[in-house]
Amino acid sequence: MKPESYAKPVIKMTEWEKSESGPKETARVEAFSDGVFAIAITLLVLELRVPEVKGNERLLPLLLHEWTSHLAFVIGFFTILVCWINHHYMFEHIRRCNGMLLLLNGFKLLVVSFTPFATAVISRYIGTIHQQTATNLYALNFFLMGLAMTGIWCYAYQNEMTKSGSPEFLKAVNQLYIFAPIISGVILILSFINIWICLTLFGIMFLIYVIPKKSAARLEKWKHVAS
Repeated sequence: MKPESYAKPVIKMTEWEKSESGPKETARVEAFSDGVFAIAITLLVLELRVPEVKGNERLLPLLLHEWTSHLAFVIGFFTILVCWINHHYMFEHIRRCNGMLLLLNGFKLLVVSFTPFATAVISRYIGTIHQQTATNLYALNFFLMGLAMTGIWCYAYQNEMTKSGSPEFLKAVNQLYIFAPIISGVILILSFINIWICLTLFGIMFLIYVIPKKSAARLEKWKHVAS
């Protein structure tokens, strides 16, 4: 007696499941963006000048004399680094892209490309009568960076381009990135008042966004506690 043959059930995948199981549409976007980030962060070091020691001069005082250049380099480096970390984190969740997302990502890369120039300006003019304008320019660049970051995430989130996951966590990530232009906007306003308050807030914002996954998890936890 022949064994009965059973037809294997046909499991149909939704279009979204196919997109998640297949290769990411954003691979080329991420590769191109990483190249721009790498070039921009490398250009920062070109503003560091090697002092020339003459006669009986000591090297250490000459290096310390260039503290503004070193401070600007550190600020610029961490600005681009944190920006890249968040770009990488967002595209861990974003699986699809379209023309609008490409334009938003292009705007982000435009701001990243401008960062070495803004860093060079603040490096040259901090501690001079032009310090205020230099700080305003860098704070404006910082605000546009936060705005671009928020634009990418919010567009992808609202148009369901993010991978499936906990709705509460994705909502927390969304709120985290909504705060980015708000905080950087406050920094821009304060840059017209006091440069050192402005730099302090730069540091606080770096701490919030340097590990976005943990910040989003804390935000989600606080929402649960509050509710």
